[in-house]
Amino acid sequence: MALTTSTAKAVLAKREALAIAEQELAQAEASFKLELAKEGVDFAVVDGTKVAVIKGERPSYSVELLKDLVSDKVFKTVTKSAVDGKKFKSAVEVGVIKADVAEAVTTITAYEQIRVTELKGAKTESNTNAEAKVA
Repeated sequence: MALTTSTAKAVLAKREALAIAEQELAQAEASFKLELAKEGVDFAVVDGTKVAVIKGERPSYSVELLKDLVSDKVFKTVTKSAVDGKKFKSAVEVGVIKADVAEAVTTITAYEQIRVTELKGAKTESNTNAEAKVA
């Protein structure tokens, strides 16, 4: 368990370092953009590497407005539907969708992640070990 706790501490330390690095990166990028604007240039070259700010656009569309402005055929062509997982599970639970149908249309993809959660009143391993030695 000591090895696991030690490795978990390393994960926490790296997450903290990453958060700090991300903040520092955001600050450096903001400063870089200001300096480019002041100098009236679009990029800088550092040690043979071009560093540039790329401007782009990500459109979003109003499905409600589109539906009112085009034919049903066009609307169906340019939109897609998706299953709402929560509503699907609920429909299976109440029997609106049969279990065999649910099984036929469901694909399960396994994944792993490390989740960090602050526990109120949790004892650290060092506190637990100290208490054990006293007892």
